[in-house]
Order: sequence, then structure tokens, then C-alpha cells
Amino acid sequence: MGIPRLISTLEPYVVHGVLDNESVVIDGPALAYHVLYICNRHGIPQPSYRVLGETIIAWLDALIERGVKVEAMYFDGYLPPDKEPVRMHRMVKSLDQLKRTHSTETSGYFPAYFSPADDSSPTLFSTARPPAGKPTIPPSFHVPAIIDALRLSPHYARLVHLVPGEADAYCAQHLSQSGGTVLTSDSDLIAHELGKGSVVFLRDIYLDEDSHLACAKFNPAHISEKLKLASSAEICRFAYERKSSPHSTLPQLLQDCIKPVADEKGYTEFCREYLDHVVAPIPISAHGTPIPIDNLDPRISEMVLQLAQKDDQMKEVAEPKIFLPILLENTQRGSAWEQSTPIRQLAYTIARWLIPGPSSAVQEYRRVNTTVQKGRQALMLSECEARTFAERLTRLMATIRLRTRGDTNLTWHVLYLAQDIRYCHEEGKQSHTLQTIETNSQKSLLKRVSWDTIHFTAHLQAAYYSFRLLKQVLSLGQPKKVLPELWNMLSSLPPLAECPDINSTLELLQNSSETRIYETIAKAIPLPSVDVGEKPKRTMKNKKGKIIKENSPKTKARVTKSGTRNMFDLLSHD
Repeated sequence: MGIPRLISTLEPYVVHGVLDNESVVIDGPALAYHVLYICNRHGIPQPSYRVLGETIIAWLDALIERGVKVEAMYFDGYLPPDKEPVRMHRMVKSLDQLKRTHSTETSGYFPAYFSPADDSSPTLFSTARPPAGKPTIPPSFHVPAIIDALRLSPHYARLVHLVPGEADAYCAQHLSQSGGTVLTSDSDLIAHELGKGSVVFLRDIYLDEDSHLACAKFNPAHISEKLKLASSAEICRFAYERKSSPHSTLPQLLQDCIKPVADEKGYTEFCREYLDHVVAPIPISAHGTPIPIDNLDPRISEMVLQLAQKDDQMKEVAEPKIFLPILLENTQRGSAWEQSTPIRQLAYTIARWLIPGPSSAVQEYRRVNTTVQKGRQALMLSECEARTFAERLTRLMATIRLRTRGDTNLTWHVLYLAQDIRYCHEEGKQSHTLQTIETNSQKSLLKRVSWDTIHFTAHLQAAYYSFRLLKQVLSLGQPKKVLPELWNMLSSLPPLAECPDINSTLELLQNSSETRIYETIAKAIPLPSVDVGEKPKRTMKNKKGKIIKENSPKTKARVTKSGTRNMFDLLSHD
């Protein structure tokens, strides 16, 4: 999270040198944001996931070319509960920024906002800053997209470690045991016990006149010696005093380090973060084997790890939480995550089959307006409902495949749209995606990307990521035995580099007449006249007047009883 002014205070004690031929470990989340920074610096406010992936590989290649030995890249697979207030604050801040963006850029953006200014590759190592301008919202899935690119790389896949805790703690532990240097953007790492290890900040790395990777190293042991601290462990005390007294001079801080701690409780809590690393226990599946989180996305891993947690002292069962990434969308419309809720409900249900436990819902955090806001409850399904919905998905996909003639990307795009439109039909709501398709099939696209088109893209992205969540959860068990047809369908889901974005969406809409998307959807989901203006008839109402559709997983979902047969239980004796 960073300690204000710690870096500037310790800067006089850095050791300047080069990274060439050094052994390093990398703070994965920090590197992911640094790669985004590199793209922003190159004049790409919203880089595509493909560009992000290409940039991270090029950056690592540049290190390897200079003899740098990358020993590991650690990514957060779990954040402890005491970090939730910070996360909530960041989500509120991100939503506020999105609202400001929508209110200031009322006409949308020119397409160039989402594309490289030219075909040249970004400068990977530079002390230059991004061009001045308004702050941009990071691409929604940029961290998992970078992990995806690394996992698909034959050179770097083995170095990626998604851990059941925080990445910085694992980086610190690695250095404490083996020495070396950690590359990060987080000043907190200086306060960890690093042994003889050093910290280098990513933005400080640059190419010198001899094309060496020049940098400034913060070595806590060296700094402690120069400051005449009692031991290298005292750097944690120094960091605490710096955080407690951000305006004190260096001599004042050193005096405070000698005195007894003024706030013993506060100091203990501060040190706990750096000395007592929180690690979530790995869940055990219904058939007695550990759940492998290695190939999951960070937010999906976090949700899976929560499914196994129990607290005997709590009277109520804590529901697992998932913090869905903020989408670039029209904040005056409903969240684009809503229409793909049933897909995620199916994923949560399968996860619960695999990891038995009492909770029957997951709390989803989408748009967070306040730090005390509660998540939206996504109920798990009964086995019968889950099977029925899975069959509906595979039938829908089969119908679409027949009409898209083997074009995998087009097939998936049409599935995202069809599922979105069907959800709206069953809920008795107008479909923004259907409106957009109808509108753009009748007129050419304008020069600016409107917020309607941006919101349409957000719907596609939400559907894509919901299917990705479903695929990753299903992969944790024995998918070929549990839901073989669904697994077969999901096997062709594209990687994040091919996730729907503005450019691919514009192309989709421009070619919609040629690819006959409208007709394909009409064939796949028989709506009355496929007319957005015609609302479906209501079957029955609950007390609040909400529509209840018999076959809708969202509305029919109920708490699974203990007697319900678990598909993973059936496999436990194989």
C-alpha cells in the first residue's frame, strides 16, 4: 500500500548500480501496473490486452538479454480481511473516477483513445512520464491478462506463482531465504525482513549510455548500518515512525526509534503485516484432494479460497465475496455485470459442489458507492437447476455454431449477446445489447465511440469474463465427468488477449449485416418478433412485483439442501 515519504527519506542511502547478471524476484501486481504505465507513457490510455501481453513479454526479454535471472514472479491469490477497507476505498475511488469521466466526456471517445498512436513498440525503460492529461481507468482485466500472457509463454510460464496470500510477503520470504533483489513499486517491501536482499523500484530502472539496466537499490541491511539502527530488523520500526510522523526530520525519526514505542498496540498491528504473513489454507475437495489454484485468476482464486474458510465462533456463516472488476461503462445505466449473473451463479454452484460448505451464496461487489456498502447476493442453484441451465447454454451454443460456420470468435460473441438478450427477455427488461444491434444494423457508425457503444462493449466483456470464471471453476474438478458437454463448449473460450474490446466491438457492429448476427440471435432465442419494444408477458409476480420466470436460474435459485446430491460426491469413489 506504500508508506508516505519513506522512499524520499531513505534515498540518500541507496546504492546505485546495474541489474545486469543479477538474480531477481518480481512483485507481479506491481509489474502488471508498471506495464500499464509503460503503455500510458507511449500514448495508449486504454491498451488492449494483446498489447499489454506483448509489452510484458518484451520487457522480460530485455532483462534476460542482459543476463538477469528471474527466479519467480508472485501474484496475489488472496487478500486478508483486514485489507478489505483499503480495497473498498479503491473501488469507491474508481467508480467516482468513472462517473467523472462519463460526465466530462459526454460524447464518448475517438477510436484512437483505444488504439496505439502508431505501430512502434513502447520504450520499455525510461524515466519519462506519461503525457499530461486526465487520469485514465485501467482496463478491467489487465492483471489477469498479463498473467495469461505469461502462462502462455514457453519461457515464463514456470516462473508465475499465484499464491494463497499477498505477493509482497512471498517476495520478502524468497529474499530472506535466498537473497537477491525484488522488483516492485511498493515501498512497503523495505519494511519486510529481507535478510541481505535489496529492493529496486520498477520506475527507477533505465538504460544507461552502455545499454545496461541502471537502478538504485534500497538494501535494508545497508541502510540500517548507515543509520546506526540496532539491527536490520529495526528498519520496520523506522518505517513505523515514518508512517506515524510523516513530517518529522530524519534525526527526529532516529531519536524516536531509540525511545520506547509510544503506541505499543499500534506498533504491534503495524509489524504484524510485515512479520506475520496471512496465508489462506488450500481447500480440500469433496473427493479428498487439494484444490490447485495455480491456474486461476487472482479474484477467482480469492473466491475459491474463501469457500473453504470456517469460523466456529461466528453465529452466521460468512458468505464468500468476489470483487468484480470495474468496467468502462455508462454509469447512468445499470451495471453491465447484471445480465451475465446466471453464468456466475452456475460457477459458484459448481465451486460449492467441489468444496463442501454451509454458505449457499456469494456476495458480488460490482459498483461500490460507499466503503460500507454490502455486496449483492448471488444465490447458488440446486443440482437440477444447474444441470438445466448448463444444458440450455450448450444447446444455445450448438445452434449458434451452425450459423457462424466455424468462426470461433464470432460464435462466442453471438453467445454473449444471445445470453444477454435472453436474460433481459426473461426478466421483462429492455435489452441494451439488442437495441444497439438493431440501431447499428440500420446506420453507419459515427466517428466517435459513443457511451452506448462503450456500454454495449461492457456487456460483452462481462459475459466473457463470467464464462471465464465458469471455465476456471469447472477445471478444478473432473469436468469431463461432471458436465462434459459444458466443458467441451468452454474449451474453445478465447484467452484474455481476445476478450471483447472497443476495436473488436466496432468491427463486430460494422460487419453485423454481413455476418447476419441479428438473424442468428433471432434463430437462437425465439423472442416475440425479436422486438425490443415488445415486452414479454409476465408469468407471475412476487409481492414486490418482480418477474419470476420458471426456468431462470437467477430467480429460481434457492438454498441447496444438505440432502441434494453433489455431483462431485458421486466421483469420490472412482
